[in-house]
Amino acid sequence: MVVRTGDAMSTSDKTGQMMIQSMGLVVMLLTISGCVGQIGTTVRPAGYGGFSGSPVGQGSLLEDGGSLFAGDAAVLSDEAIAQILDHEYQAPALSRIALMPFGREVWSGWSEELSLATDQVKQDVTDKLIASPRVYDASFLPSILIPQKRSVPHLREAAARYQADLLLVYRSHCRSFEKYRFFGTSQSRAFCGVEAVVLDVRTGLVPYTSVASRSFDIKESEDDMNLQETTLKAQLSAVTHALSDISTGLAEFLDD
Repeated sequence: MVVRTGDAMSTSDKTGQMMIQSMGLVVMLLTISGCVGQIGTTVRPAGYGGFSGSPVGQGSLLEDGGSLFAGDAAVLSDEAIAQILDHEYQAPALSRIALMPFGREVWSGWSEELSLATDQVKQDVTDKLIASPRVYDASFLPSILIPQKRSVPHLREAAARYQADLLLVYRSHCRSFEKYRFFGTSQSRAFCGVEAVVLDVRTGLVPYTSVASRSFDIKESEDDMNLQETTLKAQLSAVTHALSDISTGLAEFLDD
């Protein structure tokens, strides 16, 4: 620990103060964010069956529920597709969930305060998932395991090495609108959406998807370096709430 003489703060004191400020930022973000909406996967009805056949008079291909396009078999055979669609998915009784952002998160690289706030957001999301009785562990996939080619088979392999039952992959996108004022406080509005898919590592199925959107208004404060930092805070808030909506929806899906 490095301590300067006089009234200067120690390094540990500065870090502690920064963490407190970041916690305060997260609380502030959670307080004034507005909800826009969420669309999530619906559980299949009980007794759901596969394709039952085509109307009488159609060819045998249609009656068997096969593809009308022969080239489709180069990717998946008709039999494999039928087996996938007829499969009755059952979530694991107890799961480890690995989370992975798809794309770059700009907030953590802007300032130490936003970096700590981003870490706190991730902690809050994992805590909400672990609160489910169907989840014994939720953590972010180590970056060293994230494959360079982010296709479903490669992601599945990475999650399997981590011994995760489910992989939650999400991607965020934001649009921001600034209002500059020569006299008074400038404002920023962020509209962000988070798209998420859950990959079942054992079967390769995607049993749950969700898209959540949030909006957030914020005024530039004296502590912000410029309006760009204010905008990033607004975006982080909107994404925070969207991720919270998605984790809540996933927990309800697993409970059902």
